[in-house]
Amino acid sequence: MADNNDTSGLTDLYNALKDKKYSEVRRLCRDHPEYVLQEISVYNDTALHMAVQSKQTDLVIDLLNILPADYNCKLSGGNDSGNTVLHEVATSDDMKDAAEELLKRNEDLLTAANDLGEKPIFCAARYGQTQMFGFLADKMDLNKLSEEESKAHLRRNDGTTVLHISIATECFGLAHKAVREYGYLINEKDRNSMTALQSLACNSSAFATAFEVGNFKGQFMEDNMMSKRKIKWMREGMDLFMNKENESLRKNIEMLFKARNASQILKAYKRATITVLKSARGAINGVINFGLSPFEASKKFEEGWILEELVKLLVMKDTTWDECTKESEIEECSLKRKGQNSQESSTSKNKKSDESPLFLATMFNIEDIVKAFLDYRPEALNRRNKEGMNVLHVAILYRHIDIFDMVVKDEVFVRRLVSTTDKEENSILHMVSQRRKGQASEKMQNPAMELRDELLLFEKVKSVSKMNVSNHLNNDNKTAEELFAATNEQLHQDAREWLMRTIENCTILSVFIATVAFAAAYTVPGGPNQNTGIPILQSKPFFLVFILADVVSLTLALTSVGIFFSILTSSFPLENFKMYLFKKLKLGVICLLVSVTMMAVAFGATIDLVMTKNIVWDVVAFLPVPIFFLSCSPLRSIILGPFREPFKIFVVNVVFVLYSLFFVLYLLFFVLLSLFFVLIGFVSLIVALVFAFVGGFIGGLLRYPIYLVFKGLVWTVQRLRGYIFASWIIGHQSQSGIQSPQPTASPPAQV
Repeated sequence: MADNNDTSGLTDLYNALKDKKYSEVRRLCRDHPEYVLQEISVYNDTALHMAVQSKQTDLVIDLLNILPADYNCKLSGGNDSGNTVLHEVATSDDMKDAAEELLKRNEDLLTAANDLGEKPIFCAARYGQTQMFGFLADKMDLNKLSEEESKAHLRRNDGTTVLHISIATECFGLAHKAVREYGYLINEKDRNSMTALQSLACNSSAFATAFEVGNFKGQFMEDNMMSKRKIKWMREGMDLFMNKENESLRKNIEMLFKARNASQILKAYKRATITVLKSARGAINGVINFGLSPFEASKKFEEGWILEELVKLLVMKDTTWDECTKESEIEECSLKRKGQNSQESSTSKNKKSDESPLFLATMFNIEDIVKAFLDYRPEALNRRNKEGMNVLHVAILYRHIDIFDMVVKDEVFVRRLVSTTDKEENSILHMVSQRRKGQASEKMQNPAMELRDELLLFEKVKSVSKMNVSNHLNNDNKTAEELFAATNEQLHQDAREWLMRTIENCTILSVFIATVAFAAAYTVPGGPNQNTGIPILQSKPFFLVFILADVVSLTLALTSVGIFFSILTSSFPLENFKMYLFKKLKLGVICLLVSVTMMAVAFGATIDLVMTKNIVWDVVAFLPVPIFFLSCSPLRSIILGPFREPFKIFVVNVVFVLYSLFFVLYLLFFVLLSLFFVLIGFVSLIVALVFAFVGGFIGGLLRYPIYLVFKGLVWTVQRLRGYIFASWIIGHQSQSGIQSPQPTASPPAQV
């Protein structure tokens, strides 16, 4: 019966926690303190586990206070994953108070591991809880422990460290903290035998936020990509919100107040103004281009700055790049394999852990890491992978041309790099003809565009090469040009077929438009005069619009037919796919689209001529023109494309100039107002001193006369007071009826 009651009570406790009835939870646990550590869920979670998972710090502390002291040793019990209560508490920065209370009751929880070998501090790192991580690290005194003892707490059974897990979960602030305080974790390898830098070099999505702004998810559309100049502007502007620029601004302001002459004041004023205006330009770019507030932009760029610092520290301290095969070993292996079958190396599959971070960053197109190697570890460029490829081979193989351009700018290494061949004696020009297995077109281009890009890449790499590598033979006795032609033979055929189909369809449309435009010239709106044959509506203004639009439409349609016909009769050589065929195709398509637009204008003019004069008909008549323009993205891109970027730059500059003027005027107003108050204060001080001096002098001269006047006033007041008092007494007596004695009459005078 008691067991049934316990089961019922635990069920009630579980339901109360699930329904967030925390007062009921407290009541049940006060009545039955043993319930606090009873397993009540299918995952063997206790009531304390569930309270922690609900992020109820007060409830957790109350339950711990309810728990008897002899139950503290049982706090080290875990659920079905082996997680103790402290493991769950470590997943939230907001539960530091609960963690403090738990450690007061059982300090062994700090070193308790779950089934994966994770300590609570590892759980804090896995969930990106930087404050909780620092709190637990202080409690464990990690800085006072030996390196091996610290490693035991900062990694789990499979070798994954807190640095690996924070990079995997993209908690780069915590990763940066781990690198600075526990640098011995940098060269530790996880279960895939990869260091933290190798793992970071495979995470291209983490670096997208440094260059993509807006929704910060997925790939950014090409029309919204930032130019390098805008990125520079925004970085310079948002740096104001970072410590280094805040420090610079603070120093400039201090110099402004400490300046002793006009030259120093102007110098400090200029520097402070430039710093603030940089911030303005960056903020304006963020708002105009991507709809970001300065705070949001500063937050994103702060994350980018932390990531940049993390990359810098890892590149400077990671030694994995030196484990790559060296030049001498490559040459020795190359000599041994000259008489062997070259297919053996191509069939071998390298793991990611076999590649250095530089090559992994090149494969995943992470320019920040490659740039860090160029700046801090340039000697890594001399290393090659097991296939004998250097960084240029890999960049071309994976079609990451931005990295290729970045590397070839360094003239110190480029001469050696461009003349290097791999184990198959393939030069960097041979690599243009090769593609990695499973590679697909990332831009989903048609075959003709893809072939054009390949041709332009071949020409670009050939122009970069300092030696004549076009005649260099690989192990298959093929030059780079022969290998390119053989490799892209099928692509050339597909591009030719696609171009012919496109031209045929465009030609049919051009002929149709020309036919309609030709027929419209003989059926003018309103018809001709039966006697003279002259159009009846010739005098109307829109009749001229109709004629001009029809003529232009017919002319451009016939022009596009001629252009398309010249392409159809071409032999489609491989070299022509580079620029020539696309220039003609673009010209023909432009003529075709403008011809359709002019036909729509002619239609609108016709409607306006035959209908009664009304503003509504004017709008309806020409409505097809903007609809066609907006719906046809190629036409819109052709016309507005060249003006989109200049327009954005113009708007940014205009707003920037207005902001600058406002800021300068504000500073001038502030300076003038300060000078005005200083002048007023100075004048007030002079006036006060003058009045004090004059008042003291005059007061000394007139002191005795003033004293006599004062005494006279006192005497007068006293006399007036006595007179008033006497008058009051006399008046009071007369009102009371008291007869005053009458004087007796004097006897008559005798004669």
